[in-house]
Amino acid sequence: MSYYDLRNQKNAILQVQRILRSLDFYENGISRVKPDGIFGQDTRDLVIEFQNKYGLTPTGIVDYETWQLLHSIDEARRDATKIARAVHIFPMYENYEILPNARDDSIFVIQYMLNEILNDHDDISQLEINGVYDLPTQNAIKILQRKALSESAPKIDADVFNLLADEYERLNSRSF
Repeated sequence: MSYYDLRNQKNAILQVQRILRSLDFYENGISRVKPDGIFGQDTRDLVIEFQNKYGLTPTGIVDYETWQLLHSIDEARRDATKIARAVHIFPMYENYEILPNARDDSIFVIQYMLNEILNDHDDISQLEINGVYDLPTQNAIKILQRKALSESAPKIDADVFNLLADEYERLNSRSF
């Protein structure tokens, strides 16, 4: 693959990781990967698993043949299952942050997801879904970060959003 810049490369890697992750929900034998846009050892190992499973040479490189097969299997699965496609709620700009008291459309979704995980986390109070990164929402994010043993910060960046999304998916996704 050739890339025009690092942002295009990261987006291509994210796309591969998302397809591999979605295949986990519908096929046995493909492990989960956290889409982070980094082609690390975990992603390389999953590409090798995929290549082995489908009779490709297990190089760990997403070459043209691997990409075509990944894409065609993903398209066929979506056509067969009629599942809804994922959308990117949190902006994909590098270094994007939501600071305390900010108004942001993604806060509506963040507050909704926090409310949905209440059943598993008794110490997060029901939030008003108002699109403002207010004190109750900040406190809920801090509790979530503390439970995940991650560093607490007053801002919401991609790492914090991904932590929340992972917890939401853990509680609301099918697993085999």
